[in-house]
Amino acid sequence: MKTTEILKIKTNYLGIGIRSILFFGILLLLILIGILAFFLIFGSGAGASRISELWYVDLILNYLPILLVGGFLVYRIIKEYKKQEYVKFKTNLITLLILILLFSIRNQLDRLIF
Repeated sequence: MKTTEILKIKTNYLGIGIRSILFFGILLLLILIGILAFFLIFGSGAGASRISELWYVDLILNYLPILLVGGFLVYRIIKEYKKQEYVKFKTNLITLLILILLFSIRNQLDRLIF
């Protein structure tokens, strides 16, 4: 399917807005759950500070939520493309792009809100 054909498909803007807000909320909750689970497992001592400085712990805490939610959306995009449900395909594709944008500026949004 060409880009011009994708642009001609009907767009469900309400679905995009609702899904973007819902999935971004899920992303934030997954980040908070990861931090809480890390604190409950390792505590707040010197061992926890050494573990938290490891590169893969930072990778897990910061990027695992976007991989889970993004992976789910990619699965839905592929499934709906194969079923030829192009409205849902386009809605999920735009939602994924908005989610990646919001995830990349989440620290600025965090400072703005809190």
